[in-house]
Amino acid sequence: TMRKTAALLSFILLVNFVDAQDSQQKKPGLIVTSFSMSMGFAGVLSGNTIEDYNSLKNSVADPGLFIDPAGYNSNNYTAFEGNASPKISLGITPYCKKRGAYRYEREIRIGIGTNFGTRRTFDYYKHTTFPADTFHSVSGNPDIYADSSIWEEHYYTEQFVDLNFSLSFLFKTDTKKRVHLYTGAGIEYGIAIRSSVYVQDYTDRSLIYHDENNVHDNNGEYYGYYWSYWNGDFSSSNTTINMSGTTHFLRAYIPMGINFRISNNNSFFKHVNIYSEFYPGIEFQIISNDKTYVNPYFGLAVVGLSYKW
Repeated sequence: TMRKTAALLSFILLVNFVDAQDSQQKKPGLIVTSFSMSMGFAGVLSGNTIEDYNSLKNSVADPGLFIDPAGYNSNNYTAFEGNASPKISLGITPYCKKRGAYRYEREIRIGIGTNFGTRRTFDYYKHTTFPADTFHSVSGNPDIYADSSIWEEHYYTEQFVDLNFSLSFLFKTDTKKRVHLYTGAGIEYGIAIRSSVYVQDYTDRSLIYHDENNVHDNNGEYYGYYWSYWNGDFSSSNTTINMSGTTHFLRAYIPMGINFRISNNNSFFKHVNIYSEFYPGIEFQIISNDKTYVNPYFGLAVVGLSYKW
């Protein structure tokens, strides 16, 4: 009858509706859609002041190997310190209930990597001269003076290897196109698994002869005294001092990249992408004596490969 038929149709529609709702509810909110690896470098701008030097001296296991810089000249300046940065990461795509589909133009990226390089560098030097001898000429020529010269140089640089974990959220242009751009925001935490200071000491002792009997003269143009050097004693040594505690890094950055899909047709290479990424930001470096450095940070993934399914 019509009533039975209508009841049956209503039941079928209800079952289909409930089944559709269950299917929709069973969709995971996040799915892993890519795996990538990259090789690049990063660096910071660091100011190397006497306060920074003393802070580094107090953070090593044997501060006695550091000199007192009083009386020394310095090559310290705001320097770019760098490190190599290999990384691997997973890309996670969120599900949009409103659209009823996954938003491939959004990506949550979770990464793990390492940095190995340098941070603060200091270079102190001193040149000391004092009279050593005088040579008199029996023929009436000007005397020759010999000075003893001592050149000292002491070089320190902080070295580290860290293990880091990163999280970023990316906004992409149309991922269906072969080339797309992206940007977003990211954070990274790193803990140094090895941190030390490389120390190099250099000393050169020489005799310098001031001889007025030998003057450079080229077409009447006077060049001054002829200086003759005799290398007497040269010594150089280097060592590595472990830092007394653990160094931590916290970085915040803005990833900006370009992605290129290798093929649109090949069954394998249409999933393979090449990308390059620049990520400027800021780095907080926390060393063992509770000193925190805030450094402008610049990172670059020169080349990356990703597989997207």
